[in-house]
Formats: sequence, C-alpha cells, structure tokens
Amino acid sequence: MTPSLRTKLVLSYLAIAVLTALSIYLLIRLTSDQRLKTLLLEQQIAEIQNEVTVWYAAEGSWDGFSTYFQTLHPPKQREQQQDGTGPPPGRHGVVDAEKRALTRVFDFEPGTVVPDGYLAKAVPVVVDGQAVAWVVPDNESGISLKAEEQIYLRSTNQVLLIAIIVGIGGALLMGIIFSRVLLRPIFALTKASNAMSQGNLKQQVNIHSQDELGQLATSFNTMSQAVAHSNQRRRQMTADIAHDLGTPLQIIAGYVETIQGGELEATPERIDIIAAETEHLRRLINDLDILAQTDINTLSLNLEEVTLAEYLPQIAAKFAPSAAAKSVTLQLDPPSEALPPVRIDRERLAQVMGNVLTNALRHTPTEGTIRVTAKAVCHQVQLQVFDSGVGIAAAELPFVFDRFYQTDRSRSDKGKMGLGLAISKALVEAMGGEISAKSNGYNQGTTFTIALPTWG
Repeated sequence: MTPSLRTKLVLSYLAIAVLTALSIYLLIRLTSDQRLKTLLLEQQIAEIQNEVTVWYAAEGSWDGFSTYFQTLHPPKQREQQQDGTGPPPGRHGVVDAEKRALTRVFDFEPGTVVPDGYLAKAVPVVVDGQAVAWVVPDNESGISLKAEEQIYLRSTNQVLLIAIIVGIGGALLMGIIFSRVLLRPIFALTKASNAMSQGNLKQQVNIHSQDELGQLATSFNTMSQAVAHSNQRRRQMTADIAHDLGTPLQIIAGYVETIQGGELEATPERIDIIAAETEHLRRLINDLDILAQTDINTLSLNLEEVTLAEYLPQIAAKFAPSAAAKSVTLQLDPPSEALPPVRIDRERLAQVMGNVLTNALRHTPTEGTIRVTAKAVCHQVQLQVFDSGVGIAAAELPFVFDRFYQTDRSRSDKGKMGLGLAISKALVEAMGGEISAKSNGYNQGTTFTIALPTWG
C-alpha cells in the first residue's frame, strides 16, 4: 500500500527529529566526559597556582617548598586520586623560573633542570607581574572522575535521554498537527478535482493563505471558472450550430418535399429560395472550416507586402453602396503620414475588414457615421473602424470575439451565427496581428482596432 502524503510528511518530521536528537545526544555523550576532565584539570592547576603564590609571597624563596608541597599533596592522596576515590589535585609538578624542578615533575626529581620539551603545557605563576614559577600539568588522560562526579555525569546523560525522547514525541505530535493544517488546502483541491472529473465543473476552494498553496488554490479557482465557462460556451455553440444549420435545412427540406409531393410547383422563385438557403449553408460550413483550420494552425496564408494607403480605398469602395442604401456615411480618413508596408494576406484582410464593416453597418442607425483610419505605431500599422452605433456594454466587451456570441440576439439578423468577429480575430492573429474592441456603452458607438505587423 502506497503511504499517503500526510504519512510521508509526518514521517519526514519524525526522521528529522530523530536524526537531530541522536546527533546531539552522541555529541554530548562523547564530549561531556572529556569536558568535565578538562574542567577538573583547570581547577587543579588554579589550586596549585594559588598555593605556589601564597608560599612565594610569604617566603620569597623556594627553600622548603618541596616539603610544603608534599604536605599539601602527600603520595597516599595522589595514589587515591589515581583510583578515582580521592580529592584533587593530582600528580602535577612545579618548576622555578630557571626551570629547575621544585617538586617531582614526571620522572625528574626536585633540583633537576626540566628540558623545554616537557614544559609545553606549563602554566606560569605570576607574582608582582613576573613569572616566578611554572605549574607543569601531568598528562590529563590520567585524570579520573570521583564517584560523585561520575554519578552527576550519568544523571546528566539520563536527563538528556529523557529530553530527547520527549522531543521526538513532541515532533511527532507537531508533525501530525502541522500536516493536517498544511494539507487541508490539498485535500480541498483533491475533492474539488474529483468533483470536476465527475462532471460538476463549478468548483471553488477556500483560500486561507497567500503562499504557494494559496496561489495554487487561486489558479484552480480561475481554471474551474474558465472550464465551466468554456463548457457552457461549448453547449451553447452546439445549440447554435444545430439551430443555425437546422433552419436552412428545414426550409430546403420543406420546399423539396412539397415539390416532390406535387403540392407546389418548382417555380424559379422557389428554386432561388432553395439556392439561397444552400448558399447560406455553404457559408456557415466555410466559416466553421476556417475556425477549425486556425485552431490547428493549418490555415493557408499568402503573406505579401501590401501598402494599406492604396488597398483600403478598394475595400471601402465595396461597402459604399450598402452604406448609401442605409443612409450611413462611410468615411475613409487619409493617413497623416506615409504608412509603412504591412505583411498580410490580401484576401484574408479583406475578409476581416468585411466582417468588421458589416458588423458596423448592422448596428449603426440611419444618418449614422462609420469612419476608417490608419496610422503607424512602432512596428505596426493600426486600422481603426469607428461607428456611431448602439455600442457595447462594458460587461460584454470581453466576449465580443467569442464564437457564436451576440450582444443582443433580438437585434441579430436572421441566420447570423455570431462567427464574423471570431473569424476576424483568428485571421488577424494568424497574420501576426491583434484585434480589439472599445466602447463607452450602449448608444456610445464602438471602435475596432486592428494592429498589423509591418513588412520586414
């Protein structure tokens, strides 16, 4: 059975605590004995320094010092000390300023000059600012701990062991508590993800922090909203396709069936209606095919160098009759400065401008105005199509380029699927450009901006 993330997290806390506790225990256990012996050595040296200082301050010479020292530290006492049963100090010796032994120093008898090699660890005895003697420590490995000192050391080790056990237990408890707190957002995300996998896409998790887990929860909520919106748009798209394709098919099927049944005659007018609906179907299928090709990057483009100052009047001329028929002024403003050539597909740009201008004519009332401008901005040429029409609400602006989206279905022309602007966006982006829409609200007009890359 694979352990859970919570189990792994708790075990990691426990492993770190055990490793740290064992390291500390071993370090203290291995060094405490030596540290205690070093402390005893320092105490013994300090005691002998005091004894030597008192003697020299009182006598001013070393006559009789050996007897004095042996009186303070008789051989029997030193032997007991070696067994760990007697009080300090131990077998340390004293030499005078001329390095002559005042007491037994290692194997040197009193009165013998001790070589410098044996005095490497000697500690000076200073009287009135001058070193009058030196205390020569014996090998500190020979220091033995008294019974009470050994008891103290054992007690210290026991307390340390108890503290380590309590620390490990506390670390385990805190690991369980912290793992529950830390993993709570992950459990919530897992639960929400499972719900999404079962089709319930509208999932949101609570955000308790701004750390990495909080950022993950925020990203999940954003993704969930996007997926739910996309699913809703997909369902709506399916319904729109079925409706917009079904309507002309029903008309065609109705005329064909009645003509086949002899109820109606195949007059030129009826044939024209069938042909018009067939052409409508062809255009819808062609639009869907364009979107499908842009989705998988298989749309064929014939990119070439085009001068918009010469090309835009040709496009505007195609829509002049439609604008005149609706009593709408279609105005093409000449650029204030020479425009650099752009890298575009002529036919695709004509299709884009056709969709944008058709949309502008559809929503611009009689006596309204549509104005087309062009200007160079950095490494782009921006085309702007402004209309004085009904405008677009701020809440709807982010969706005007979505497929099948119509700002007001009651104003939409019959048979319009809402693909024109979506196709325009796909074609502009395929040519390396950008398209956007701006409006101050209903009855405030709309401005579409198409930014195209310059040549080279």
